[in-house]
Amino acid sequence: MAEVASENVHQYAPGIGNLSLRQEILTHYSHLNYDESQLLVTQGATEALSLVMQYLRYVIHDDFAVMAFDPVYESYKHLPRIFKLPFYAYEKLDFEKEELEQYIQNNKIRVIFINSPGNPFVYVFSEQQMNDLREVCERNDAYLIIDAVYRELWYEEPIYLPEKELSVNVFYVNSFSKMLSITGWRIGYLFCHKKHAEVLRDIHDYIGLCVNAPLQEALSRYLKSESFGKMYVERTRKLLKSSYEQMSNELVNLGYEVPKAYGGYYVWAKLPDKIDGFQFAMNLYEDESVAVIPGMHFSDRANDYLRFNIARPKNEIAKGIEKVVKFSRQYFS
Repeated sequence: MAEVASENVHQYAPGIGNLSLRQEILTHYSHLNYDESQLLVTQGATEALSLVMQYLRYVIHDDFAVMAFDPVYESYKHLPRIFKLPFYAYEKLDFEKEELEQYIQNNKIRVIFINSPGNPFVYVFSEQQMNDLREVCERNDAYLIIDAVYRELWYEEPIYLPEKELSVNVFYVNSFSKMLSITGWRIGYLFCHKKHAEVLRDIHDYIGLCVNAPLQEALSRYLKSESFGKMYVERTRKLLKSSYEQMSNELVNLGYEVPKAYGGYYVWAKLPDKIDGFQFAMNLYEDESVAVIPGMHFSDRANDYLRFNIARPKNEIAKGIEKVVKFSRQYFS
């Protein structure tokens, strides 16, 4: 960023994205044989999600609903609200294909959001589940929006996503925010079937216009010189796995229930004895200056859950754990 600041890169970038950055992204996905027309650089994954939602609201002429898996990342339920569409939180992560398909048909669901690893619960969908979702969407003329912002941050083995030969029913969204710890840069991207590309670009031109030009240029140079951030991502994976194990073990020892996670930024934990998560989170912040997110923010069924963010330096994680342990022992006694 410092290198490009004094250069002549402060005018509008191309609406489709910095050309050298686009080339780095296309090279990274070269094994999938995507055409350059299928790629659009966006203002973070959030713009990409809203862009696709706006496009589908435009092209689907019948009344329809939107679905995501419970607990739900906030954008997935608030975008339908903004577009005045019904939203459903499907409660079975380990779904049966036939049951899910019936649910989709009964509720006129035409759009499904999915993230793997997830947020707030870092659930990883299996290859079979992902392919089942894709098949169900294709069979019912529904659209699967894959939010892949955590896909490189796995703990044990790579995440499977149904991205090969991108069908007309699948949109693939990713970003550099989580992968490279640059959430404030707001640089994401979207792959779609050629059928959708022209109209999506048109909408983006008049809503997003283009992404920050100097930051795109800086990022493209970094990706080129650092093998798409390979060493940084590998180091981050190890740090996240270590922090996850440290945090989850301490929470379990305190009486929390912590479902197993396989990647991502978070520990999703259930408080003991049905303790109210919102009040606990407020008191934890007031007494110990430790901020966690109450589960009720993500699900009506998660009033006694908390989301802990472990994407922090090791010394901060250690200090945070120390304070959570101290506060929890006092609160539970």
